[in-house]
Amino acid sequence: MAMVAVAATVAAAAVSAVGAVRSAQAQSAAADYNSKVASLNAQAATQQGEAAAEAQQRDSQRRIGTALASFGAAGVETDTGSPTDVLSQSARDAALDNLTIKYNARMRAMGYQMQSSLDSANASNSASAGVLSGTAALLSGGSSAYRMYSGGGATGTPSVG
Repeated sequence: MAMVAVAATVAAAAVSAVGAVRSAQAQSAAADYNSKVASLNAQAATQQGEAAAEAQQRDSQRRIGTALASFGAAGVETDTGSPTDVLSQSARDAALDNLTIKYNARMRAMGYQMQSSLDSANASNSASAGVLSGTAALLSGGSSAYRMYSGGGATGTPSVG
């Protein structure tokens, strides 16, 4: 009867070890997938920022061109005075808007890259934790089995030897 208990303890330890490793592998795979998604999101954020900055620049150039045309149609001189100030300020505002769009896109991309790095580290840590948990389950089960076999188990079963 004691040998059956020892065998069952060893089998339970093996199943527990395999379960721990498989669970960690699944966690690691999920974290690795999340890392890849975050990395792709970072690339998309960068591309979206570039596209938005280009669109903003074209829009600003159209607005400034429209203002120049309006000044010209009204017979306003655009090389001195208030019209020059208005056009210069419009150009500065457009440049600032463009830089803001690019900065915001970089910050979004950086956030995704940091998330990707964290997920990648989590994948690695999960894999390591699975090996450690599996090893601990095997050692614990082996220790319990040895105690049972040597007569020091909780069941009080005498030694088989």
